[in-house]
Amino acid sequence: MMAKQIRQRLLQRRQELLARYHDELARATEELDSRESEDVENATELWDARVLSVLGNTDARTLSEIVAAIRRLDDGSYGKCLECGQAIGAARLVALPEAASCVDCAHAAERPPQPFQLVR
Repeated sequence: MMAKQIRQRLLQRRQELLARYHDELARATEELDSRESEDVENATELWDARVLSVLGNTDARTLSEIVAAIRRLDDGSYGKCLECGQAIGAARLVALPEAASCVDCAHAAERPPQPFQLVR
């Protein structure tokens, strides 16, 4: 995949993610606007809960990974594993263009640590 195509795909994923937030926050704002003035305190609590639920950890992490991938494209390090330095497989980059590690390093990071054992 060429750098221009990769950048376009990353920017598209970023835009889709941000649009989802925009739509959710717009709906929450509409709910607040439709409330009676005596329900302002309840509406404020609803707003806070909605914003917190919209800004989920997974989406925030994904957005951060997309921005980091764009930076790696700019500095020429895109496609190299940040852990071992080897090339990230093309199939992985097609499926997950923001990937920062090769499959082996990603699997190693997901494995629970082995218990410490003393050798006698």
